[in-house]
Amino acid sequence: MRTILLATPFLLAMALVVYVQGGDAIGFAAWNALPMLAGLGLLLVGHRGRRTMPWGRVAFAAVATLFMVWFHLSWLFDWGGAMSGSSTSALAFIFMPLWAFILGAVAGALAWTIQRLARLRAMP
Repeated sequence: MRTILLATPFLLAMALVVYVQGGDAIGFAAWNALPMLAGLGLLLVGHRGRRTMPWGRVAFAAVATLFMVWFHLSWLFDWGGAMSGSSTSALAFIFMPLWAFILGAVAGALAWTIQRLARLRAMP
């Protein structure tokens, strides 16, 4: 049951990506869903056999997924002219997964470092 609850936000985010991209661009939809799929995989692997969730994995999954959801919602609702502001604005779909991986990796490294320092500080 916990696994289903853990996977639900990621599956909803991937459904949003497929909806925004449309049925014609399934390759781009798969490419854009990749950061969310990687985040879900990291959480599911980190979830098994541990009492506490590794915060680096949680930070990567959350930041990468929220970044992709934010971009796709801004495209869908045309916030700030994201969709209609330029004739080449759709090229962002090529680079957004790379940016999501980079931002997720930075957030994961920061969270891992903070968790590690907190553990070291808690030791007598």
